[in-house]
Amino acid sequence: MRRPITHRPPRRRLSRFTLGVASSRPRGLDVPSIDWQALRGYGLATLGAALLVVGGWWLWTSSALRVGTVIVVGTEVVDANAVVSAADLHGRSIVTLDTAGAQKRILAIAGVDAVQVHRDWPRSAVIEVREKQGWGYWQAAGIRSLIDANGRVLDKARLPGDAAPTIYEAGGTPLQTGATADPDTVALVTRMLGDGTFERLGHAPLRFEFDRSRGLTVRLQDGPAAVFGDSHDYEFKVAAWAAILDRIKTEQIKAAEVDLRFGRELVVR
Repeated sequence: MRRPITHRPPRRRLSRFTLGVASSRPRGLDVPSIDWQALRGYGLATLGAALLVVGGWWLWTSSALRVGTVIVVGTEVVDANAVVSAADLHGRSIVTLDTAGAQKRILAIAGVDAVQVHRDWPRSAVIEVREKQGWGYWQAAGIRSLIDANGRVLDKARLPGDAAPTIYEAGGTPLQTGATADPDTVALVTRMLGDGTFERLGHAPLRFEFDRSRGLTVRLQDGPAAVFGDSHDYEFKVAAWAAILDRIKTEQIKAAEVDLRFGRELVVR
């Protein structure tokens, strides 16, 4: 006799879980960890950069780094206010100050020979002016013109001393501002006055004269005039001049003029 077949459902496999405890991290899911210390460092760096930008913008737009004072030094004959106006530095950013442009504008002012512009942090600019300096005078047709040591006629400059020389041109026309007198003659007179020539001769100069055909003639206070010509053979001419003056004095030669232009052939008139 067959036993009755009893059908039993398959037993289900049960999984057990414990609350609050994960048996293992699920496969395929990788959650990165957060480096809070690095994140804080990035945040501080970003904040610092932002503060730097804001601070720079504030400095750029505020009056903290803008020129509020302009100091001019070295002016005697040039108007200091004209220098300040030409420089146009007031209210400009001292960081991007156009010193070269200011110098160029100042040089256009009459009487200015050279200029330097520099910053004086944080809110000042200093302008150092060198004015043109008169050396002496060049007179032609009764008009006396102020000249510098190179013979250039000056419109505005510091005046030379009371003992400054005047060179008288015979038959010339008055020189205009910016023109140049005979530069060799000016250099020649400068050398004579500066190297002790007249002390060596024992005579003081009375007057310097210039003629296009003869060059420089020096008139002495108590001796014959000397036609010096130009600066060629300067040392020889001075030595010959001294020798002929000694001879004139010793031999009591009557002479109104000594011509030194022909080398060893000295001409006494």
